[in-house]
Amino acid sequence: MVQIIPMPYIGRVLFGLTAVFFLFIQTLPNKAEAASCVINLDGEINTTLGTDGSSCTVTPDEVSFPVYKFGLCATVPTYLNYLTACEFLYDSASGTTVPITTNSSFDLVEDVSITEGTYLAAVVMVGNTIKVKHTAVFASTRNGLEESGGSYQKTDGQYCVTRLDSGSEDDFASNLDCGDDTLVASVFSETNGAYDTSGIGGRCSIVSDEINSNISFTTESGETDVCGMLDTETLETYDSNGDTNATRQLVVQTFTNPVVVRASTKSMTIQFKVTDMLSVEANDKVVSGTSSLYTQAYLDGFEIKIDVN
Repeated sequence: MVQIIPMPYIGRVLFGLTAVFFLFIQTLPNKAEAASCVINLDGEINTTLGTDGSSCTVTPDEVSFPVYKFGLCATVPTYLNYLTACEFLYDSASGTTVPITTNSSFDLVEDVSITEGTYLAAVVMVGNTIKVKHTAVFASTRNGLEESGGSYQKTDGQYCVTRLDSGSEDDFASNLDCGDDTLVASVFSETNGAYDTSGIGGRCSIVSDEINSNISFTTESGETDVCGMLDTETLETYDSNGDTNATRQLVVQTFTNPVVVRASTKSMTIQFKVTDMLSVEANDKVVSGTSSLYTQAYLDGFEIKIDVN
């Protein structure tokens, strides 16, 4: 909880900022939201994932990504003006990466101040590398599929865990290993590909003074757009192969209910939602001439919730 400190001057509220962070990250453009997985009395996922593309969602054990900036905006910004249109509660050249669970909290900075007023949007700048660690237990046998030396190695069982590896999820048959006995989960790092979209023309543009993004979605808290950035000021570009030069991602969320900061405001809690935001998905791949259904886990979504009192 954020503790209020006496205002140094009229018009601004000064907080000792202790923010509680929960997160979820949009990794696939315009991906339809899946229903929560059905969990039986034994704690096993009982949802039938029997066809290519079928999926359900669970809460990941742990996720992390680097945070460079977090700010509130009186007007809905674009990637062209967010640096001047928003007030930043956190701003770091190097970024802060913290493993986050549903119960974790951490201090970003000791003291911040913000102008009294109504804020229509929030902006967050994050790094390209996202990490996930998770253990899933299924009611029936599932398959993991790993590429090794130009061929694919299948693992199967009721216990599936994230594999210690890094790269693009799109380059992996599966980021899960499965077995008949309890396995120990490792951290899978998606170091590229998480925010890529198809189309050499680029992901974001400005239409009628608003961001038009190929990665956009609606949550309970608002409408969100994600734009790849070469740096803090420059929009990403794609080369002739469709590869991006983005090093960071700018997330702009327009609140369903604007955040109001008053002189009487005593606390602010910032949350990045993590609940139910790991999509467990069945995919199909032909291995040695035979169709093989395997299980993949994707982080999906990004939602910010702010409460002031």
